[in-house]
Amino acid sequence: MSEMDYKTLKNLFRDRDKMVRLFCLKVVIRENIPQIDEFLVEGFRDQRPEVVIAALKGVKRARNLDILNIVLPYLESPNKTLRSETLAALEGQATPEVKQAMNNFLKKEDDPNLLATAVKIVGSFHSEEFAPLLKAFLAFNDDRVRANSVEALASIDSPAVIDVLKTLVSDRNNRVRANAIKGLWDKGIRFGLNTLPEEIRSPNPRKRASVAYILGEIREERSMDLLLGLLGDPTPMVRNRAVLSLGSVGSARVIGHILAVYSKEEDPKIRENIVCTCFKISDELTVARLSERFFSDDDSKSRANLVKSLEQVKSNKISPILFKALKDSDSRVRANAVEVLSRLEDQGLIEVILPLLSDVNNRVRSNVAMALWRLGGTSSILTLKQMLQSSQKQMRASAAWALGQIGALQFSDLLQEVANDADLDVRRCAINAIAKMTKVSN
Repeated sequence: MSEMDYKTLKNLFRDRDKMVRLFCLKVVIRENIPQIDEFLVEGFRDQRPEVVIAALKGVKRARNLDILNIVLPYLESPNKTLRSETLAALEGQATPEVKQAMNNFLKKEDDPNLLATAVKIVGSFHSEEFAPLLKAFLAFNDDRVRANSVEALASIDSPAVIDVLKTLVSDRNNRVRANAIKGLWDKGIRFGLNTLPEEIRSPNPRKRASVAYILGEIREERSMDLLLGLLGDPTPMVRNRAVLSLGSVGSARVIGHILAVYSKEEDPKIRENIVCTCFKISDELTVARLSERFFSDDDSKSRANLVKSLEQVKSNKISPILFKALKDSDSRVRANAVEVLSRLEDQGLIEVILPLLSDVNNRVRSNVAMALWRLGGTSSILTLKQMLQSSQKQMRASAAWALGQIGALQFSDLLQEVANDADLDVRRCAINAIAKMTKVSN
């Protein structure tokens, strides 16, 4: 940011208008300007909760740690949101003053959500001085607080902690048990692991999910067989946890097993995690298996789902599958392929997807237009304008949606016109796009 920009912001920040000050703080924090501290200090002096909260979001970027002393009193604010944002600002700050303030906060606070967060922050200090207080929270009536207390205790290097963790292996709460077993494992103590096979058969899905979590943390070879068995669990939460834990174990031999259940999985988020997990273990083997599956699959819906599952994979190694998908006979497959390709942020892809700007399908066209804009091309805007004039309502609706996704205010006039469209669905798309565009600009 230039010196002139700083001066402009400083002059703007003298304005007492709340929205102006919020805007300035947002820019200062986003750009991380060298003079950020003076804006934060002035933001705290403002005293209006919204402005103070905006300033709190920049504390981790502050150059001068003395700002923490300005922040600490907000832990005692009657405003719960202010206390919550203050905790977020103090995360990772282990100064003596912060430790003392957190100690006082834990003794006075009565909101379970804030206590759970505070306990987690205290755990990051790895300090034995907090052990007595954390032990006291083991009797708290909120299981989130208790589970976080176990995790915090486990991070303390003290022989006295070990006995406490051992007693918690048989606790009534699954998260408490899981954190205790993991804490002992991290200290090199194999205690409570013999209970895991039995808990896998529990009718309580939360217990089964906790077992899946622990198995991923201890990363034993025998964990894989137990986790593979949980891929067929009737509860999505358990299956998802099993997939993520298999990724933590990281053995290439599980890729075939995980992908075998992919086609049977109905939850799109779990399908996406299956693909990402396999890529995490071995991208080359995963690409080979997925390519084979895509090229041999006669079910267009299945092909579309597979392409959609690649959305979070930021690797050009998936390009051969996507290039094939661009020529698919099913419009859902083509539209999904364009959407995924645009996320790779590769300028060379412009020439690849440009021909689909004249695709017969409205969703494919709008996705291409949006992708070209993301990749730095502006030629797609003409196509969107033509789509807005189409006699097909699907074309008009898709164009309005794409303009909303692009979020450029210069196209608001176009959307204002479409907001008066004769078709109700088109009008809704235009109004939603305007709302999104306005939100993005703010």
